[in-house]
Amino acid sequence: MKIWLLSLLCLSLCFGCGQKEDKDQEALKAQTKKAEEETENDTESGADTDPHTDNEIIAEAMETTAKLASFKTDTEGRLRLGGKTINGEFGMESQIQVVQGDGQDLQMTMETRISPGNAVTRAYYKDGWYYLNDGKKKDKQEKAPKEVLGIVTDITDMVIEASDQIANISVKEEGADRIYSYELPSYIAEDYIDRLMTELGAEDTVLDHASTEVESLSLVSTVNEDGILSRQEIFAAGKLKKAIVSVPVEAQIAADFKETDEKELEMELW
Repeated sequence: MKIWLLSLLCLSLCFGCGQKEDKDQEALKAQTKKAEEETENDTESGADTDPHTDNEIIAEAMETTAKLASFKTDTEGRLRLGGKTINGEFGMESQIQVVQGDGQDLQMTMETRISPGNAVTRAYYKDGWYYLNDGKKKDKQEKAPKEVLGIVTDITDMVIEASDQIANISVKEEGADRIYSYELPSYIAEDYIDRLMTELGAEDTVLDHASTEVESLSLVSTVNEDGILSRQEIFAAGKLKKAIVSVPVEAQIAADFKETDEKELEMELW
């Protein structure tokens, strides 16, 4: 914007001034050429990107993905603790497939693997019932489709709700994909990491009754040419607090989304 204002100012000062000396005209040409070159550089580097527009693109891509009639997602999460007495790495990998048609007949299959321990949990949802098998016991509960879908889209929901607070955004193109790197206020991730620890089985580990204080939160969203989210990454760092102990903690979560054409899912119901 400053470059265009400078060019406009130069043109205004010269308007109606009559014949100029050759050196003045040469100086003006040099200024104009320099402004054009800087404008081209700004465009190539993404400096003239409208952050608000990018915010909307990210949120819309996530909403579109969550509403797909059929999709699957592979998610991997890691928590790293760097304290002297409380340390180690905890991991979660999940494969989820969703068929929701017009949103009224949701089906879902989910397999989650927790480490250390390599414990496997399988969950299914069909006809309004949520089935859970953690290898030790089986449970069956009646749940609303929206509640179950939230299990799959919790990352995207978190970003959509806070999309107007996206900051320090940059964009790059990779083939037909646009990759958005940005930041969100750190407090937004605290509830999410608390839920992640629960999913990791925190009640059976040193993470039981611990809380998190997020100090930084950065994200990367990859949007394909169809406006669908194909990958979402989250990087968070902060402290895990338990009683009087405060431990540095890092969390990394990555989810890959893929549209499918499945209309019926195979499930092991009981």
